[in-house]
Amino acid sequence: MQLRITLLLLALFTRSLGTSCAADVAMPMAIRDDQGRQIVVSGFVTITEDLQGTVRYTANDYRRMVRMGANFQVIRTALGRLGGWPGKAEDPAYLQQLDEMVRLARAAGMQSIFKLVVYDIRPFGHPQWDAIYENTNGAQDQLIRAWTKIWTRYKDDPSVFGYDILNEPQHGLDPNLQRCFREQLLPTQRRIVDAMQSISPNKWALYQPLYRETGAGEGPFLPMNIPFGRSRVIYAPHLYQMNLDRMRKTLRRYEREAVISEAPLLLGEWGPATDIAADTDKAMQSRYRDVYQVTANELDRHGIGAIKAWFCGSRVELRSKLRRDPFTWAIFSDKTPVGVVERKFITDVLARPRPLAIAGDLEDCQYDFASGVLEIRLKPDATLGSSVIFVPQERFYEEGFRVEIGSDVVLEMLPGESHFSTPGVTDATLREQASALRWDADSQRLIIKDWVVDDPMLVIRISPLAANDLGSKP
Repeated sequence: MQLRITLLLLALFTRSLGTSCAADVAMPMAIRDDQGRQIVVSGFVTITEDLQGTVRYTANDYRRMVRMGANFQVIRTALGRLGGWPGKAEDPAYLQQLDEMVRLARAAGMQSIFKLVVYDIRPFGHPQWDAIYENTNGAQDQLIRAWTKIWTRYKDDPSVFGYDILNEPQHGLDPNLQRCFREQLLPTQRRIVDAMQSISPNKWALYQPLYRETGAGEGPFLPMNIPFGRSRVIYAPHLYQMNLDRMRKTLRRYEREAVISEAPLLLGEWGPATDIAADTDKAMQSRYRDVYQVTANELDRHGIGAIKAWFCGSRVELRSKLRRDPFTWAIFSDKTPVGVVERKFITDVLARPRPLAIAGDLEDCQYDFASGVLEIRLKPDATLGSSVIFVPQERFYEEGFRVEIGSDVVLEMLPGESHFSTPGVTDATLREQASALRWDADSQRLIIKDWVVDDPMLVIRISPLAANDLGSKP
């Protein structure tokens, strides 16, 4: 289904977030589909290659993504392979590889976003970024021509949502970051978006602020306090903080910056990179788990979508002058290209229960990792169709789970069953609401086909069933 974003600005909307957020914040727009449902974007960065060669995904890999709660993939797309840099020729086999990734995602029920990266071009530093900004020897023109191949190829594919136009852009030869942003990066991004929308006006452009390399203080990006100045765009910075206070501060800043541009906020990448040593160090695993859980809770409470890098194995270990030990962004620890062995201290957070589509307005969402209880507060709209909630039964609810809608509709999904039982629900309206629920065991989705109960504010609660109370709810 082609998503479209309803331009409903929740500017200066505030809510109490308890002790986890000390101040009210301006909330960015919600992301909505063509039915008007609120969408929470969830998924993974998929890579076409690493330092050891091509990475190819199968239908089963996309099924694994879906069963971890993904409704999106973000394809890391190489500029050089598209012929987008002087001396680099287009690789027709690469375009076919992209086609296959889009097709497999579509078949699995996922949307696709393309993200342009420069990692296949070496060297690529400040002189090369400057060439893009200044269009030196037509570098910017060539980049747009490369993008044009993608925009034209997928303009009529409803499963392709949009394009992250320039990943982690850095300053050019002028080290003044503010000047680079105002006079070089922002005009370049606007030109790219204008070119995209002239070819593919129904897609969405994702943009990132200037990457400042060190990541000190509030994160790796320069604050973006100038409106982007275009419609149909999404603010898509990254969030990698291990320091939880800085994480919250950065997230609040991103929310304010999205509102400045009247754009939805989507974290194009989230979660810190993983030290390889964590695979054998329980204390490190506990620290990562805590950081990911707290960050996930912050995102869920605000209804902010986020994409995790990367859905692949760890056959390449990365090194950086800023880190003492080898690290990776991969969520699988084995050395195969796509990966099989989960880093469960990360993946069990990524695959947490959460809403994916709400017919109405999502007001609050909280998942308690200790108890396994998910609570969603929403304003239902029966005119918008179905709602979808990711419930990883096989991962977290092996003994079954209970669904409560309001205070009166109670359903139970028992192990091995495909239909809900409704113990104690006798009222006709309530039974009609209960009958509107469907369970898709393969995708691990709870589908609420319609809102029947007439309530301006609903609370949905999903909780695990204990072995000794299966079917016992009065």
